[in-house]
Amino acid sequence: MKIVVVTGSPRKFGNSFSMTEAFIKEAEQCGHSVKRFDAAFMKIGGCHA
Repeated sequence: MKIVVVTGSPRKFGNSFSMTEAFIKEAEQCGHSVKRFDAAFMKIGGCHA
């Protein structure tokens, strides 16, 4: 199964990061493919029209 994880916390080593890492590691051990997006560190713009 392919899994997408989107986080929004700006703290790289906070609780959300730790919980997400634990989830990703377990999912990968079960054979799933995981792609992670840390939205707080990406340049994301809204619609302009």
